[in-house]
Amino acid sequence: MKKVLEEAKTHLMTGVSYMLPFVVAGGLLLTIGLLLGGGEQETGYAKKIVETGTLIFSLMVPVMAGYMSYSIADRPGIAPGMVGGLIANEIGAGFLGGIVAGFLAGYIVEGLKKMPMHRYFAQLKPIIVIPLLGAGSVALLMYIIGQPIAALSKELTAWLTSLSGGNLLILGLIIGAMMAFDMGGPVNKVAFAFCVGMLKDGVYAPMAACWIGIMTPPIGLALATRLAPKKFTLAERQSALPSTFMGATGITEGAIPFAVSDPLRVIPSIVIGSAVGGGLALSLGAKAPVPSGGVFVLPFFTKPIMFLIAFTAAILVTAFIVAALKNNIEEEMPITEEA
Repeated sequence: MKKVLEEAKTHLMTGVSYMLPFVVAGGLLLTIGLLLGGGEQETGYAKKIVETGTLIFSLMVPVMAGYMSYSIADRPGIAPGMVGGLIANEIGAGFLGGIVAGFLAGYIVEGLKKMPMHRYFAQLKPIIVIPLLGAGSVALLMYIIGQPIAALSKELTAWLTSLSGGNLLILGLIIGAMMAFDMGGPVNKVAFAFCVGMLKDGVYAPMAACWIGIMTPPIGLALATRLAPKKFTLAERQSALPSTFMGATGITEGAIPFAVSDPLRVIPSIVIGSAVGGGLALSLGAKAPVPSGGVFVLPFFTKPIMFLIAFTAAILVTAFIVAALKNNIEEEMPITEEA
């Protein structure tokens, strides 16, 4: 069972990784167009930028499904996976439907590849049989099982859109904590995939909490080395600047060396700090329309000042907690020979 879950996670993350450039390009163009007034205009250059961003966003689910299928069945899986993703878009199943389509296409194509066939027709398998039967099967299944998924997706989007006050606080707490918990591991990736999926439906608040959980751990720990230098090794203190840069550019893994050396104190500290920041960001109305770029995309956020307030709080909470929990350490002195 563990192996199956690990393989499923690998396939999902492959699809997400190939999807990200489309999300970034679409999100940035959409935001730039809206900032230029494209959301309020019927025609014009700004309106075209908004439409282009939205069009690029429409590729997100098909690309994810296609490359999830590719991860399972190699190149023959791409076309059926993308077809399944297109249908997920068409029927309103969205991100959740794309995930189902990716898995369906991959395993159907993998089965078709193993299907026995007369040697005279074997050459037709990769260019006709697999694309036809693969795409046709996935399309049929998605039209059947995609309807309840579409209903679920719409309910989820409606619920997230309606959140306010305490509900947003709880959502932010959960997302921030999940993002920090394993610093780029499977829990982090599940939360990230959820937040990215919400972008296509125009729900940008979860990604703001996601960003808190991405950037806070390395920067908070770097600050802690300055607040309580005697509680960190020389190597950890020297890594403060690189960790800060990694956090600012959206690389949570900069916190991993700190966590490996003292997991029982570091992990709870970054989880609490990121949860506080995530909850605060959503409570203050911060929203993030782009899933990558670190601090460089802050101008494109909704209420960036509110986001910065929450982000600062998350860093301070992380730093003070870890500084309070850790004990002073005694570093080994270098051995020198007496003359």
